[in-house]
Parts: sequence; C-alpha cells; structure tokens
Amino acid sequence: MYMKKRTIKVICAAMAAMMLMTGCGSSSSSGGSGNSGSSETAAAESSGTKKDSVTIRALSDQTTFDPYKSSDQNQWEAMYGLYDTLFREENSEYVPNIIEDDYSFNDNGTELTMTLKDGIKFHNGDVMTVDDVVFSLNTSIASSFTSKFTSAMDHAEKIDDKTFKLVLKYSYAPIIGCLVPAVTAIVPKAVYEADSEGFATNPVGSGPYTVGEIVKGEKYVYNAFPDYWRGEAPIKTVIRRVIPDGNAALMALESGELDVMQPQQDYSDRKAIEDNPDLEYYTAPQACTFLIGFNNAKGIFTDKKMREAVALAVDKEEIALGATNGYASPTDVGITPLCPQVPKDFEGLTRDVDRAKQLVAEAGYPNGVNVTMRIIGATNYTKPAEIVQAQLKEIGINVSIEAMERASWFDICYTGGDYEITIYANPVQVVDADPGSYPYMHSSEMNGGNNFMNINVPELDELLEKGRTSSDETEREDIYRKVCEIVRDESLFVPMYTGERTYAAVKGLKGVCADPMLRYYTYGYSWE
Repeated sequence: MYMKKRTIKVICAAMAAMMLMTGCGSSSSSGGSGNSGSSETAAAESSGTKKDSVTIRALSDQTTFDPYKSSDQNQWEAMYGLYDTLFREENSEYVPNIIEDDYSFNDNGTELTMTLKDGIKFHNGDVMTVDDVVFSLNTSIASSFTSKFTSAMDHAEKIDDKTFKLVLKYSYAPIIGCLVPAVTAIVPKAVYEADSEGFATNPVGSGPYTVGEIVKGEKYVYNAFPDYWRGEAPIKTVIRRVIPDGNAALMALESGELDVMQPQQDYSDRKAIEDNPDLEYYTAPQACTFLIGFNNAKGIFTDKKMREAVALAVDKEEIALGATNGYASPTDVGITPLCPQVPKDFEGLTRDVDRAKQLVAEAGYPNGVNVTMRIIGATNYTKPAEIVQAQLKEIGINVSIEAMERASWFDICYTGGDYEITIYANPVQVVDADPGSYPYMHSSEMNGGNNFMNINVPELDELLEKGRTSSDETEREDIYRKVCEIVRDESLFVPMYTGERTYAAVKGLKGVCADPMLRYYTYGYSWE
C-alpha cells in the first residue's frame, strides 16, 4: 500500500525555488578570451545601495529554450528560471510546487493524482490550466531528449478542471524527483502548439523570469515576472554572461563584472578565490562521475580484452590528482556515488599494466594500436584525457585526442555514436541510482538515446528493470551492487573519479548555496 504522500529526501544545501542551473562539468575552460562586458554587471555599487541585478557566468550560448528538445544540461540553465515544474526542491526535500499538497498514489503506485493550484499565470497573462499541464507532460514523455527522466511515465490525463493524473508503466521509486528537472516544465499548450519551433527562441513559461535582451556570444538578460505566483523575485534582472574561458571568468569575478559563477572543474582557481577577501567559496558533494566511455557496438572496443586492458592500465589516483589538483576522489562504482543505493565498499579492478599489455597483444595488436579519443574541448575533459593518453601509451594503445565544441560532441558522439573512446561526466539530476544507470546502460536507450556507449547486456537489462520497479531499498542496494559488478567484470566503461561542486560569489550576495546538481537558485538571491 502506498502512502498518500511521499516525503523524499535529497542531498543538497537549503534550497529556494526557481533557479538557473549549470550542467555537470560545465564551468571548465574551453579556450577563447571571454567577454569582459559592461559596468552594468558590476558587483556592489560604490554608493552602498542594494542592487537588484545579478550576473552569472554562462559557458556557452543558449541554443534552445524548449525544455523538451535538449539533453545538454548547459541548455537547462535558464529554463529553471523561465518555467515551473510540478515539484521543487526545498530544505532538502521534494515538495509540491504548482500542485496542492493533497497529491496521492493509487495502491500499486502506478498512478499519481494531483490538483493544480489556482491562479498561476503564464508570462503572456493566460492562467495555467490542467490542459496545459497534461499537454506539457505528454509532450515531455514523447520526446527522445527527456527519456532519462520520463521513461517510466506512460501518459498524463485530465480528470477534471482541477485534477489530473500521471500514469506510470510500473511503480517507480524516484518518480517525484523526476518531476523536478526542467524537462518536465509546464508550458502553455496553445502557444507551443501554434509554433513549437518559434517557442525555442521565444519561450512562454510561468517561472519567476522572462526572456529579455539577447546578444549572442555575449549575454542573456532575464527580467523578473511581476505576476509570478510566489511573488516577484527580489533580484529584478539576471544576466548570464557568456564567458567560455575560465581565466577570463575568474578575472570578471574578481573585478566585479560577475557576481557568482561555478569555478573551474579542475579547481585551478580555488586558492585564488578562497584567498580573496571579497569573495565567498561554496562546496557540495559532486553528483556526477567522470568516466572513460567506450563504443561497445563498433570499433576495437567491442572486444572485451581491449576494454579490460584500458581498465587495468589506468591509474585513477594519478588521474584524479592531475585532473583536479587533488580535489577529487577516485571511484570504482559505475553509478554516481552520491546515490544512496550505490555500494560504498565496492572495489574495481586492481591496476596491472603487464596484464593490460598482454590483453592488447591477445586482441591482435602485439605491436600496438592507434585510437582516437573524441572529447568536449574543456579543461575538465582535456586534462584527464591527457593523463589517460600517457597511461595507455604504456600498454601500446596510442591515443590521439580530438577535442570539439560541446554541441558538436553531443551531436557526433552522444547522439550519433561516432567515436571509439571518450571521457564523459555522467550526471544525475535525481539522487537515485536508477536515473544514474538505466538511461546510460539499458539496451532500449541505444541508437540515439542516452545509452551512447551502446551497452547491450541482457543480464544488466534485467537488473536495471528490476531496480526501477522495486520499492524495497535493501533489494535495490543489492541490485545496484550487481550492476556495478557487471560494469566492472565486463569493463563496459571505466569510472575514474568524483569531486566537489564548487561555487564562488561576491560577498554581500545572500541566498547562494552549493548544489550537487550545479543549480543557481536566483529566485532566493538578494543583496545585503
């Protein structure tokens, strides 16, 4: 029997509601000079009066505002400020957002019935209806971009003008958490249906901010929505400055041209920030794992011997030290360690360079082999890639690194599957083992889905299916231990390390908190 409501704990600092969010591993340098911008983005005014604007670093341009048409967390940054979702994170719990507190599950946990709050307005002045909610949920469910959160959902349907229900394919333990991310945002049905392509550049939501001025390659301005149902945000203007280069971003923060940012993922700027009396430094556990990913469907890494050779050759401690300046910890688990179901005492393969060399020879390459590693061209990927490159050279695998723009990597590698080996940061937006494993490992997610490594292991599929339907946490812990064992024993990919999430902000800005999912809670920001 399911309780009327589930109180779901999440691992995070105290959280305000609507937010701007940066994606996993997103604030590393990718080259370029950045843009120093104007004095409108400076921190505290010399007069000492309170500001009503905040400037945040953006790594790249916003390619879409459509919440259902991107798998890239960097594109979700602004969406949390523009839209509402059914639930939000607050005080380390998932709580109802635009729905009333009386939500309930049926006896077998396959139907979630909810009541829409009254008087929620979209930015165009229209009042949100149940029809809007049902349309939005079904649009999200139908999208291939959202499957890591919606794959357990079957459909949403209207009950009456106030109530609706979400029908699941099966009982799914982390379902509430899946209704928090931007991919399940609520949009006005009439506007989206009239011009879904145009919606990507001219969005209409019900969140605390509306889209203002856009200068591609420079800045995105968001204005507080005066009719926001929770009250107008204290910060009237949020400016996202496009600064790809990490050093330029640090200089902008130190000069007051930025107010808050996620520092470098290699932590190279950490000491400079911590030593600056005008800045505050915030940390939280990291909700993603950096890993070596193989294309298990084509190329030389279809051979288990080659995958195992890589797993045996890498020195995770050396990689974690070199890639993050010592601020990360090696990990052997194939699922983000922050998830409570993940085994804390799990051990991976013991490094054995001689055995790795032997496996390369047995695979048919006694004189070595050349491979290309395609990665995102940012320091949090290039640094570990260079260390892995040197380590694999010891066993006769000669790695050529091909760094590319983030969007290109997603198109070519993540979606297109055109790569041999890569480095990826496997993020979670829901602190549960299922969203951190099923989308990336289940065979149904191959061929354009989130299983970009093309993992196809029937035993693993069965475990993942059981793990997402079980409500017994002891059983789930056992399931995900076995999942980690299969990943290790088959060398399907190689987990490397996980670190800290870090934030830097100018002193005087209240409401900033470090978040494992890399989210900016600008609705809760204010100036002292």
